[in-house]
Amino acid sequence: MIFVFSDFGVNGPYSGTMRSVVMRHAPDVPICDLMCDAPDRNPKAASYLLAALTREFQAGDVVLSVVDPGVGSARQGLVVTADGVSYVGPDNGLFEMIIRRAKKVSIKVIDWMTDDASASFHGRDIFAPVAAWVATDQAFALHPIALDARFGAAQDWPDELAEVIYVDPYGNLMTGLSARSLDEKITINAHIVSGARTFSDVPEGSAFHYRNSIGLCEIAVNCGRADKMMGAVIGSTVGVN
Repeated sequence: MIFVFSDFGVNGPYSGTMRSVVMRHAPDVPICDLMCDAPDRNPKAASYLLAALTREFQAGDVVLSVVDPGVGSARQGLVVTADGVSYVGPDNGLFEMIIRRAKKVSIKVIDWMTDDASASFHGRDIFAPVAAWVATDQAFALHPIALDARFGAAQDWPDELAEVIYVDPYGNLMTGLSARSLDEKITINAHIVSGARTFSDVPEGSAFHYRNSIGLCEIAVNCGRADKMMGAVIGSTVGVN
């Protein structure tokens, strides 16, 4: 399969046009919109979220990943192969947690570019066709680089991020931390939150933290919105007690 992970959203032409390029170049490969609301212009938060989603992938899959505020700059495009899954996108830290957690990894720089590529839409003009070609074993120009030649700043990021990395449509707060023991307390914006197994284990309107479906520590309110109750956004700091 080809999975699409981006911060493009559902409005406007961006998600659709990028997806259409993939489908034209690889019409026989199933394509899945994994996320189109990844952390907005935030490769760091998106890196932890993407790494948590690897449970959805199998060897041979391709993940077209575009969270790219530096589009058109000197940053390079990459094909990262980690444990048999290929990730196509910008070298801006987006693949840092994938690279760091993989048992076997290789990194290659994309040397191909269409003559009429837009400076502001490499997702459509470079990464989409490359993802399709990787999925269909077609040749294009690229060269390998060493692991330590990847985006330098990302190498200093912590293994787990004690911040909110995603706010879902229900107002639940995904963090960049792995799930915590239910005996631990989570603090966020002066709120202290106890652990529970699931929503129905706490009264309506009560906040709790729990192991979400992709193994992260998530803060929620039963039949309410944790983001509103706690004044939290992507980047809000989370403490563990």
